[in-house]
Amino acid sequence: MDQAALIAELEQATKQREPTSDIVRRLAEPGAAAAPGLVAALGKVSRPALWGLRDALHLIGPAAFDAAVAARARADKVPDWWELGHVLRGFDERCIPQYAATLSHPMKEVRQQALWGLQNLGEAAAGTLTDVVPFLNDADSYTRYQAEKTVRAIGAGAAPALRAIRRDGPAHLRRHALSALALIGGADRLDARDRRALERLVRIKTSQDAPVPLPDHQWLAVPGETYQGLFDAMGLHDRIPCTISMGLSAMENDTAEITDPDGTRHAAFRVFVTPELDGWRLVYADTPLGQLAWDVDDLLSRLSAACGQAQFYCQDAHSDSMVWAVAIDGVPRRRYWRYEDPQWEGDPMDWETPLSPDEDGHEPNATAESDTNEAAGALSLDPNTVASDTTLRGHGWLAITRPGVGHEVFTGALRI
Repeated sequence: MDQAALIAELEQATKQREPTSDIVRRLAEPGAAAAPGLVAALGKVSRPALWGLRDALHLIGPAAFDAAVAARARADKVPDWWELGHVLRGFDERCIPQYAATLSHPMKEVRQQALWGLQNLGEAAAGTLTDVVPFLNDADSYTRYQAEKTVRAIGAGAAPALRAIRRDGPAHLRRHALSALALIGGADRLDARDRRALERLVRIKTSQDAPVPLPDHQWLAVPGETYQGLFDAMGLHDRIPCTISMGLSAMENDTAEITDPDGTRHAAFRVFVTPELDGWRLVYADTPLGQLAWDVDDLLSRLSAACGQAQFYCQDAHSDSMVWAVAIDGVPRRRYWRYEDPQWEGDPMDWETPLSPDEDGHEPNATAESDTNEAAGALSLDPNTVASDTTLRGHGWLAITRPGVGHEVFTGALRI
């Protein structure tokens, strides 16, 4: 039976929900000779039949890989780019040399699919590590993201090779190897020399830090002059200096699971305290704040007792929820929380515009100031407005919510 007839048989079998494994095997039997026709058919068949063609191409192996790359690269945009992507990233270990070679392909999208394919192969792709690690510093953010996932998938078994690169070169890979070591295992994968190198680099970079717009999904704010009290008030430990970029990247992997000797499991979190920005320190603790692991009123009371004033902000783009709250000298002063009952607590502050409790049913202490960013701008600092003209003093800090844990248990490369 010729290829077109087999593809038609595959279509019919998928429509009737019949087994297709024998058809897939017969489609792959001619080997390399079958690959161009199967690739050409990818964008012309139904979705269920597509998976059969994909599996046949994967059975063929390297020749099918080459045909799929050639088809994907024939133009910047091809009609069946989505289908080709699914094929390209699913080949087995026979295609590791092709994946490694494709990392130097001139098309960014093809390189990304190669990284994805190596990620799917995991530890089996360890031999491609020196080809993968330069992409950790790629100019394209999605390529960097895919490279990080690939390095993580290759796993801790790559640590000896990475340490060898740090020790013996080649020189152009040493910086990338350091990033990869941090990514797969944290600082416990770094020897004393590499730790010192990182510490020197952080010291240099913190002195050169520049203000940039900051995330505005959830944060705390305390006065810059009295911020030191927040570490004890929040129960933070093992603080180390950090740049803004380093702190924000820590929030991408801010949770570690800790197991005590008796088997009890705990979560530890990283917390990022910014440099002083126009007189205020912002505090990011994304996961515990997002989960409301802390009672917000209690946290603000403790923070404001230690720092004189403390503010909490949260906004959820999905639910349109907004929260802003202020405590002064240990006492909650004012809070707005959309969808809570009541929404408003405390008397309006001087900068708020009151709303009358009229026929619209406003609460007696309601004002027009429900927007989180506007409240932050009036009370302290709107993270979105941080820019080159913002006055920056000092450096940021990274700290941990549990004692004796250290930074080594957290995965993820910190962008210094």
